[in-house]
Amino acid sequence: MNSVSEFRKKEIAFLGKNLFPRRGYQITNSENLEELKQILKITNEPYNTYVTIATYSEIPRLPLNPKTHWLEFKEWVKTRDQTITSIDFFLDFDSTSTIKGLTKAWEDTQTALKMLPLLLGDQTKYLTTWFSGNKGFHILGKSKIITTAQDNINKQLEIAKQLQPLCPTLDISIYDTARLRKLLGSEVNSVNFGKTRVIPVSNNTEFKALIKVLNTPKQKQYFKDKTLIRTNNINIS
Repeated sequence: MNSVSEFRKKEIAFLGKNLFPRRGYQITNSENLEELKQILKITNEPYNTYVTIATYSEIPRLPLNPKTHWLEFKEWVKTRDQTITSIDFFLDFDSTSTIKGLTKAWEDTQTALKMLPLLLGDQTKYLTTWFSGNKGFHILGKSKIITTAQDNINKQLEIAKQLQPLCPTLDISIYDTARLRKLLGSEVNSVNFGKTRVIPVSNNTEFKALIKVLNTPKQKQYFKDKTLIRTNNINIS
């Protein structure tokens, strides 16, 4: 089984095109993810797995009964921002699920990494880069809340807006405290590339290897063999 990471004290969500969203869950280890899917009876459905970019001091253990679960989830949503302890620093380069689209998103990712030292200083070296499993790449770090979660998000948006003119695939519409991102290490159902996985892609050599695999029908073992890396704390205040 593929290991996953960066889920502790985050909400787990399962989303898929034309599928009923499953929100408000949590896991304590990688094995729990498959167990949760089985409990929810979604193992054979094309759901992708997401987590909140927010980390919370506490998440209620919501009941599994769908009706009760949804009611209690909506109540939690009203107050959850007050318990945010950190927000992922998140840059999302989103193109199309084609080799051409991924190449453009990767080029923009590399441009951003060259520009970020001007905006973040030496904090840039602590950032990690990930293939989203479908249309692009994520640059990630973890940022503690110094003032408020919204203030943190506003600072991230400010940085993204400065990068966007040189990085047209950078999505600047994602900046809110409730934002979700794909769970690191999780399997992704890509229309064009089949079953992929959210994996780290650290340099051009790894990018070329990824593109080669995506051009190859039998690609599963490559994604299973990829190990995850740790995302690090950065300071954007």
